[in-house]
Amino acid sequence: MRGVRRVSGVWRGASFSLKFATVILVAGVTIAVVPLMLAENSARTQAENSAAQRASIAANLIDGQRASLASFIAGVGRQLSTDRDLGNSQDLSDTLVEDTSVIGTDDVLGVTHTDSDVVAVQGSTPLPATLTSPIVAAVSAGTTTVQSGGQAWLVAASSIPGTNATAFVARPLTAGLINAIAHNIATPADPIGILLIDGDRTVATTGSVTSLTPALSSAIATSAPQLVSLQSRELAVASTPVGAGLTLVVAAPFMGPPVGWQSILLLLAVILVAMLFIVVVVQIDLRRPLQRLDAAVAALGRGDFDQPVHVDSVDEVGRLGASFEAMRTQIRSTMRVTATRASVAMELSLAQPLESALANVCAELRRAIGVEISMIVVSGSEMSDSFAVADGIRGITVDGFLGGRGPLGEGYRHAGLGALLLGATAAAPESRLGVREFCVAPLRLGTHVHGVLAVAGQDRAFTTGEADVVGSTADQISLALERYRFLAVVQRQASVDDLTGLYNHRFLIDSLGQQVALAERLGAPLAILMLDIDHFKALNDTHGHHAGDLALITFAQTVLSNIRRADLAARYGGEEFVVLMPNTTAQEASVVAEKIRAAVAATEVELRDRVGVRLTVSVGVAAYPEDTDSADDLFGLADDALYEAKRMGRDQTRLASRAGRSMVHDARMTISESNVVPGHRRSPE
Repeated sequence: MRGVRRVSGVWRGASFSLKFATVILVAGVTIAVVPLMLAENSARTQAENSAAQRASIAANLIDGQRASLASFIAGVGRQLSTDRDLGNSQDLSDTLVEDTSVIGTDDVLGVTHTDSDVVAVQGSTPLPATLTSPIVAAVSAGTTTVQSGGQAWLVAASSIPGTNATAFVARPLTAGLINAIAHNIATPADPIGILLIDGDRTVATTGSVTSLTPALSSAIATSAPQLVSLQSRELAVASTPVGAGLTLVVAAPFMGPPVGWQSILLLLAVILVAMLFIVVVVQIDLRRPLQRLDAAVAALGRGDFDQPVHVDSVDEVGRLGASFEAMRTQIRSTMRVTATRASVAMELSLAQPLESALANVCAELRRAIGVEISMIVVSGSEMSDSFAVADGIRGITVDGFLGGRGPLGEGYRHAGLGALLLGATAAAPESRLGVREFCVAPLRLGTHVHGVLAVAGQDRAFTTGEADVVGSTADQISLALERYRFLAVVQRQASVDDLTGLYNHRFLIDSLGQQVALAERLGAPLAILMLDIDHFKALNDTHGHHAGDLALITFAQTVLSNIRRADLAARYGGEEFVVLMPNTTAQEASVVAEKIRAAVAATEVELRDRVGVRLTVSVGVAAYPEDTDSADDLFGLADDALYEAKRMGRDQTRLASRAGRSMVHDARMTISESNVVPGHRRSPE
């Protein structure tokens, strides 16, 4: 059904001249080909019927051979009943040899009776009973066809009057006999091939068909005459059974009907000439102007309003084209704005990185307006750095654009609505882009300006419709930037501690699981620092919770300034903190722990009324694989080491390993050598 609809659609979309020429072609081909097909079908049927008739005639000829043998053996039986003593084997054999001169020398002639052995001869040669036993068995069974030792025989028998003996004759179904049958039913102009088969075995053959092929076997199995392809030829094949499991197969070549190809080719040539004449006339007088109009209207239907409708005449077709041209010019601007807005909205709504979405918007805007460059410059914020994306130019940076006096800077500071049409002077930073004319719109949402959108060309006069496209696109981009900024704020709030700015407990646990799995899979070292501010409760009780918050903020900044960018610092809870250090050994982690401890002790927290306090911190260190074979145990080992540091007097670093004390000593020596001066250490309460 789908194919019918597709063909119907193609036919409806074809031109008139093509339809007319197609009708003539179909009619001509029908006139030329249909009679040929009918003649060929009739010839095939006649060939199949002829093969069936010849197979029937061949079977009748074999039956005639049986009748001839039966008549002959009846005469032999009468002769033996009067002339010979059946008890004398030699005398009987001589008589049979004389009788074989009447028939073929390949025939077997013999006598069998219950009182003596079988006497049989083939030509002048006596045969032993072992060679004639299948024939004798067939005589006893009353069958007229038998197989023996790969040879098929026609058998006839007659009782000898006045005796209990039986005379029999057997004629072999040889290639000579099959060939004689073929000569009776074939002519030089119409040859045939005959096969005598037993199942899948060929007994005798004559003619060009010498073996049994799978195609012939399949045709024989159907028991109906049919055409078979054999060695690039077609044969009409028919078969008939002849007894004892034997089948006679007749195969006649099929040449097809005689066809007047010259007449057919002449008819096709006339049809083609008529088609050419029709196409030329219709093409010149009607199809060309209609084709141009059809192409223009089709472009309008596809939304392509940039292709003009050409008007070459003042007739009806020309006036129709003028109307379409007026309609095209009126709606082109509106359609372009609508299509651009839809494409931009789709790009900004897809789940993709912000810069990828903005790059796709630039590409779409550049294509829709037809400019050399389109670009978006986004100013920096508390959530991200400033960046720029562009289409039509590579390696663009944000330096100097938004703060300069060029078109982008003017657009960024523009307080009104819509886009501005500006030119770039030689002193403007935009002059290095190689374009001069700009259409610029600020990316404003409310009172906040995220950046600027601009399209530019070297020698381009922007229309009001194109300025509207830029302005509406800037509004869409502003909404997308605000949405991305809001999502970034929400994501940051979900993973960062509000007070200290460090990662929170939830983010720490997720990161720890990832780092543990990575360390165990790669066999890389991993260290954890557990830090706890000493006597923090006393600080809160003495100076208030505001002082405690200031102490936590100062402590967090001190930790961040003493670890690597690859390390992860998080507030575990209250005054407890954790530093996750990938690719770090126990020795390296202990050095960092002592560095943090010394830096915290040297830092003074300034409270209200210019009151300053100093903090100390206890640190527990655990490392994989030095301290444990399983990275999952690191957190518990570091926690145990922290409580050991608390128990031993605070303001110190303890390692989870047995060699912890010596490693702390080495770490402190390293800190001393790097000129880090410890601050005041308070005695534990």
